[in-house]
Amino acid sequence: MSTRTREIALTAVYAALATILEFLPIDVPFPLFPKLTIDITGVPLLLALYTVGLRSSTAATVITGVVIALPRPPFKGPNPYGAFFKASAELATIVGIYFLKRYWKGKESRMLYLSIIGGSASRSAIMAVVNYVFLPVFYSLPMGIVISIIPITIVFNVIQAVINIVVAYFVLVALRKRIPQL
Repeated sequence: MSTRTREIALTAVYAALATILEFLPIDVPFPLFPKLTIDITGVPLLLALYTVGLRSSTAATVITGVVIALPRPPFKGPNPYGAFFKASAELATIVGIYFLKRYWKGKESRMLYLSIIGGSASRSAIMAVVNYVFLPVFYSLPMGIVISIIPITIVFNVIQAVINIVVAYFVLVALRKRIPQL
């Protein structure tokens, strides 16, 4: 199998896994703001970054975002705003990890720590800006409310990033034991 074919196939698999995880009712409401939910949809998207690369994880994230935006009869209607926020958050995590990747130097423990630092810092900072700009636009929230919930969303995004990264790391370690070429 060519490298390009492998990349396309793995990207499709990771996007499908993320989509399935998004559809499963395994979301846990965030105690400080129950409209936000903790999930593991981002795990396959991070696996795409770790095993294939930035292009694959970005494509899988965009595909997952498009699917989230579509209606899911009979359970849910279309959710383009939720899809935008979800895709933005996952891409922010991926970008933060990607920029620190060069410092891993082949050490798995360093990979985990730097992924947590880069992913959670990038996700929380970028999503604070995204929330500040788009919550009033999409949901007509007054700026005072948006500003008051931004600290809560920062805490949420740090926790969500750490969960995704840690779970993805342990899945990656298990996969590499079984499939050494990953």
